[in-house]
Amino acid sequence: MSRTYLYGIIRDPGRVDLGIPGLYVASSLYTVAHDGLACLVSEYHGEDFGKLAKEEILTSLLAHQRAVEEAMRDHTVLPAKFGTVLDSSHDAQELLAQGRAQFTGALASIQDKVQIEVAATWDVGQILQKIGQAEEVVRARQAATRQGGPTEEERVRLGQLVKAHLDQRRDRYRKLMLAALEPFALAVAPNPLISDELVMNVAFLVDRQRQDEFDGALQELDRLVGAEVCFRVLSPLPPYSFNMVEITRITQQQIEEARQALQLTGALSQAAVRQAYRRLAAETLRSPDLEDHLSSARFKEVRQASELLLQCCQRQDAGPQDAQGRALMGRSGEPMFLIAIKGSGGAEIEAARFGKSEGVA
Repeated sequence: MSRTYLYGIIRDPGRVDLGIPGLYVASSLYTVAHDGLACLVSEYHGEDFGKLAKEEILTSLLAHQRAVEEAMRDHTVLPAKFGTVLDSSHDAQELLAQGRAQFTGALASIQDKVQIEVAATWDVGQILQKIGQAEEVVRARQAATRQGGPTEEERVRLGQLVKAHLDQRRDRYRKLMLAALEPFALAVAPNPLISDELVMNVAFLVDRQRQDEFDGALQELDRLVGAEVCFRVLSPLPPYSFNMVEITRITQQQIEEARQALQLTGALSQAAVRQAYRRLAAETLRSPDLEDHLSSARFKEVRQASELLLQCCQRQDAGPQDAQGRALMGRSGEPMFLIAIKGSGGAEIEAARFGKSEGVA
């Protein structure tokens, strides 16, 4: 059955077919519009992403990125989290209706801004050679290679000393690089360092009008650090690390089940949810077998129910309510979406994109 894959949110472009390739060769991006906004979508015929092989996930991830990056040439794109699938185009319209205020505000905040990812790498072997010449390390190595062989304690100390020098050297470079580039950025989001070769891996949110200044600072930084560090730059990118749409679809049945788990009746509010959670948690804490209860299915059910209902409350005060104060779904009979716009580190992208070090792009 065909479903609808979501790439991001843009302002309504006034046309449907964008001519941009989607996840599949035969699919292309089109828009589903509602009240001035539009979802960037394509048809999706695949399985749930949790069932895909690693190679399929990576291929789809790169296709998702290419599509969003091509769309941003002509539009401000609020990217959706990779793997977001809706049931239909109708659901895409309902999503826009429910999240209009959030989407409009987020699009305004990233207007004329781009993400620039900067990864700095070094040759670990060369760095270790330099560290090996440090007086403290030389003494520790000599002690570890004396007649009779090193003790286990001496080997551990030498390893710890080398690591400490490596970390200190990386930290000095990172502070130097951030001090040079941060003044030209509106925000900074560190990404994970997935290998010893990475010295820095940071996403910068930059105003398009200051891209040349940022590039100039990076070129000057490249001259300053010399051959010891190489830079890899990706730009311009959508603001994956600063504003990304995450969507959870929930049903009225899930809300009612969560209410029952917390033994809630009457009007739904954050205060009522927290009070019910604290009461049930306190009952658990009074149990003599605390550890078993903390890992029990019942405790997990209560925690998950409170998290779900708190999100519902935070979404427009739990949305419309019926006469008994129960939270309803979106418009009558329609699904309800919990919408979060948040920053997201680029860990799942880095392995594919930063496998090799290069000079400044």
